[in-house]
Amino acid sequence: MLRSHRKTVLTAAALMATTALLTSCQDGDSGDGKASSTSNSSASDSGAKGTSGSDDKGSGGSEVQTDSTAGSKSGGKKVTGTWFGTVSYLAPGKYTVSDLKDTEQQFFTSTDTDIQGAGTICGDAAGQAATPCSEDELEAAAKDGVSATVELKDGVAVSVVEDHSGGDGADKTSGLWSGKLANLAPGKYSVVNDEGERAFVTSTETVINGAGLICGDREQIKQCTEDELEAAAENSVDVVVKVEHGIAVTIDENHN
Repeated sequence: MLRSHRKTVLTAAALMATTALLTSCQDGDSGDGKASSTSNSSASDSGAKGTSGSDDKGSGGSEVQTDSTAGSKSGGKKVTGTWFGTVSYLAPGKYTVSDLKDTEQQFFTSTDTDIQGAGTICGDAAGQAATPCSEDELEAAAKDGVSATVELKDGVAVSVVEDHSGGDGADKTSGLWSGKLANLAPGKYSVVNDEGERAFVTSTETVINGAGLICGDREQIKQCTEDELEAAAENSVDVVVKVEHGIAVTIDENHN
């Protein structure tokens, strides 16, 4: 009887120990599962935050590129120099000047642009001097095309001066003449165009501006010497000459 009772007690004790061991293992598994779940959740959150940060940076990069592109578009090349040809209207304050080969140069006017007429823009063709004109008068004349010399600085017209050489009553020894330059003698030249030939002389005060043919280059206007002008005349360079009483005040290489 005692042996049987003892056996029963031992069996019960063993069963309790096994139960406790199983309970302990289950608790351990549950803890690992929670840890794994927490770790996965953290990793997921971290990944989401990382993706969000990457998107923000990408968006910032796109904005910088857009700004850069806009800056590039607004930084167009602005021209400086003197052009002679037909001035035509494009839009309010915007024009072109084109030569006989239809080579066009666009430009803008401003409130400071000096506009002078000689019968077409405004004024009298028989007058001895050009007449100051308004922007509206230039616009009206340019819609039909008007022959003029345009001086530009950074793409904006400093002056638009109508060709004065065609007036019958004009002073033939003064005016703004354009055409092929020819050398007649030291210090004496002529300008040849469809209307004929006009002679003039230079002086020590004559300003000679080159843009790649007389001297200098097309990127920057340079003041030239008399010797450089004489050499360029041998090649019949195109020029615009401002003459007063037979003496050249300025000689500008024609960009066209």
